[in-house]
Amino acid sequence: MVAGDKTMIGRRLKIACCLALLYGVLLYLLIWGGHGRMMFLSGLIFAPMAIASIFSAVADPLGRASIGKHVSYISVVILVLLVLSIVIFREGGICVAMASPFLFASAASGSALTVVMLRRRKMKAGPPLMIALPLMMAPLEPHIVYAPVEEQVVSVVEIDAPVSTVWANTVEIRNIAASELKPTFSHSVVGSPKPVDARMEGQGVGAVRKLEWTHGVQFEEVVTDWQQNRRLAWDFRFTQDSIPDRVEAHIDVDSVYLKIASGDYVLQALPEGRTRLVLTTRYRMATPINAYCKLWGKV
Repeated sequence: MVAGDKTMIGRRLKIACCLALLYGVLLYLLIWGGHGRMMFLSGLIFAPMAIASIFSAVADPLGRASIGKHVSYISVVILVLLVLSIVIFREGGICVAMASPFLFASAASGSALTVVMLRRRKMKAGPPLMIALPLMMAPLEPHIVYAPVEEQVVSVVEIDAPVSTVWANTVEIRNIAASELKPTFSHSVVGSPKPVDARMEGQGVGAVRKLEWTHGVQFEEVVTDWQQNRRLAWDFRFTQDSIPDRVEAHIDVDSVYLKIASGDYVLQALPEGRTRLVLTTRYRMATPINAYCKLWGKV
């Protein structure tokens, strides 16, 4: 066994894992414990880099082992932290799924940078600075303002029923059985809430559709356009209790960084008594990772 591998085995490795896990939990409580503004930089970038740095600096203070070895170990640590966030802190599946690529990539970068600095004597102050970086960044991040962008998600389905029938079953969708929903990545894998009931109160512009999803999710859609058998449009209306913390404590759908704004159904008559139904959902987001979030918006 080479000397570099020996430095990663035994007591130092155990201590490094424990310290990295403890620091990871501490950073989670400090950065993500509150349910305010989304902490993109300090939480998704600098925190995993700091956790990786403390692990590598303690496990291999001379940086003798390969960078690949460091990355493989810190990946396990990050995986354990993700499991802890779900089991102990009840973190939602959407948050975990969205954050995971950043956490693993940032941790790998943190390990690599730390090993490079440990091997260069003139950069010995680098790891302590990296370890402290998320704590330094967290108080500053709420003051960073990102330019908002408007996006939309469009879903199209063709139905073997006339427009009038589709309209009647689109304005109100009562008592949705689980067997009626097709398996999807967001619902079946990530564990997102599923629709249960949609009831319309009133008719025409100003009517309110009350929606209920699983896990206690409830919100409203205020009708802004009502064209019988042609188009139904609405603005979303959320309250503080619309999405319980146990479902998603960190994704606020009516916030400065994300606002699900409006939607509409458009019905188009097709030959042979069929109907094309087009659902458009519009939202605004203001984050440093808009392109990445847009991908998840489609999901």
